[in-house]
Amino acid sequence: MNFGRHVRIAIFFWAALLLPACAGKDAGGPSSDMSVYVEWGEVHRCSRISPEITVSGAPAGTEYFDVRLVEYGEEDRFRGGGSWPNDGSGVIPEGAMMKHYHGPCPPVGQAKEYAFIVSAMGKNSIQPTAVRVYRFTQE
Repeated sequence: MNFGRHVRIAIFFWAALLLPACAGKDAGGPSSDMSVYVEWGEVHRCSRISPEITVSGAPAGTEYFDVRLVEYGEEDRFRGGGSWPNDGSGVIPEGAMMKHYHGPCPPVGQAKEYAFIVSAMGKNSIQPTAVRVYRFTQE
């Protein structure tokens, strides 16, 4: 793996850690009580089928949700994601994350750390109005 790729991965993960602070500070409105719940099942392990994700308390004006799955480890990896329009239900249906999505698939007998990073995005926004990280361990 080349140096440039390591730098891009490091920047991606630093941004994921810093965005919640930036979004709350720069959104200009009250802080969000947004929360994320992932309906995880065995069918989602080592699969291209993403789980159902429920977002509650999204800030007013949220047009869509941007979702990313990342794997933490010696070499942090982006495992896919995508965007889903906010229809007011807060539900991102099972299988909706089709963009290069590969579900968690650690080697047999090993546990790995993963996270879904869910960003609430407004119309024509380049910065999220709220970001939540749903961390979990998969064996």
